Order: sequence, then structure tokens, then C-alpha cells
Amino acid sequence: MMKKFAGVVLAGGKGSRYEENKRKLLIEYQGKPLIVRVIEAIKPLVEKIVVVTGIENSEIKQVLKSFSSIEYAIQQQPLGTGHALLCTDYLFEKTQTTILVSYADKPLITTKTLKNLIDSHIKNNADITVATAILVNPGSKGRIIRINGRFSKVVEAKDADEEILKINEVNAGFIVCESDSIYRELRKVTNNNAAGEYYLTDVYAVYLKDGLKVNLVEIPPEESCDINTVEEFEEIEKWIKAAKKQSSQM
Repeated sequence: MMKKFAGVVLAGGKGSRYEENKRKLLIEYQGKPLIVRVIEAIKPLVEKIVVVTGIENSEIKQVLKSFSSIEYAIQQQPLGTGHALLCTDYLFEKTQTTILVSYADKPLITTKTLKNLIDSHIKNNADITVATAILVNPGSKGRIIRINGRFSKVVEAKDADEEILKINEVNAGFIVCESDSIYRELRKVTNNNAAGEYYLTDVYAVYLKDGLKVNLVEIPPEESCDINTVEEFEEIEKWIKAAKKQSSQM
């Protein structure tokens, strides 16, 4: 059976840290909604895209109506990013599909970087490939934990202690995975954390525990940018400039 490629965009979160009554995924950066920028970066690399939304998704559908080959999966309750991806199991679990997964609030990601992720995933015969980035100020991003240089797990900032928060390598918000393993492994993830949610990032440690291959790829720091608050959006240009300066010095 020939391998297929699909994209999944996670757009079902409440966005509770952004301005009340505003869908952060629909705010515009340089004339385009954040989610549109993500879709445009993914589209050249896949045969179809699935957008995971909450029950109320009419605004998102309206914004994305010009794109062909988009399907929608509904996350009935906002139980976390791992649960959101699991909501697509009925579409892919019985197929042979390589899935590129992105959050919907990543306006700076490029097709080139996503292609590099897919290429590395295939070259290394990985079961899952995780994008990471090195940031001077990691903020609220999940930290990459390594033991003797080897990847161990991701700890979300809200669950991290002071030492973990000093780590500069972060989860960048993009993965490549295989349909024959991702859903099985996601069902093993628990919600024993500060938010009571099923984190997508927790599945990486499950893969390792089960002896599966986890591949890490570092991406340009500015492309890991996401928008969680109005303040972050208003200072995005400053953030990009700082990230690019950091990248040029590495």
C-alpha cells in the first residue's frame, strides 16, 4: 500500500489566555489570520488537511472556505492537545498515513521547515519526529528534558520547577507521526498534570517506553513562535527580531 501524507491542524482549544470573545486563531498577522498562514505552509506537502475544532467552528470554516481538501474533526470537549489529535483516529487509524501535526497559532512556520521535518522523519525511519527550538526566553513553552544528552520527555511550563524552567530547548509545536502507532500511543496518555488535560507532548515519553523511535529536529527559533496573549501578539515583531538575532549568533 502506498504511503499517504496528511496534515492535522489543532484548532480546538479555548484560547482562554487571549482577549475575551476573540478567536486568537482568526486574528490577522500581516493581513492573514494565523490559521490561514499555518494551512498555507502545510498544503504543498500533503494530500489533505484535517482541522480539529470545537463544536462552534462556523467562523473557522468561513475563513478557510477558499481551501480545497480540508476536512473537519470535532473535539466535543476541550480535553487537551493529545485528545484533540485522537479525535482524528476515525480518519487515519486504519490507513498507512504519515501525519504532519501543527498547532493553529503558528504564523511564522514555513513549508521549507515542515518539509525538513518530514524528510528527517523518513530518512531516520522514525515512529515520531518532534520539532524543537532553542530560545533565550522560553516563556510558557514546554521544555525538552534530556538525560545524558538523550531525549527523555517534555515538561510543560505550568508543571515545571525552577530548574526545568531554566532549560532553553523547547517543544516547537510540530510533529510528524505514523497513523499505525500515534493513536495507540495516545490512548496510553493520562491527564495527571496541573491542567487536568491530555497533553500531546506526553505521548513522546510513551513512545520511548514502548521502544519506538523518537526523532528530534531543531528548527529556526522564530518559527516556533505562537500567540497566547494580546501582549505576545503586539510584540511579535520584537520577538522575531530577537529570535533571528539569536539564530545568527549560534
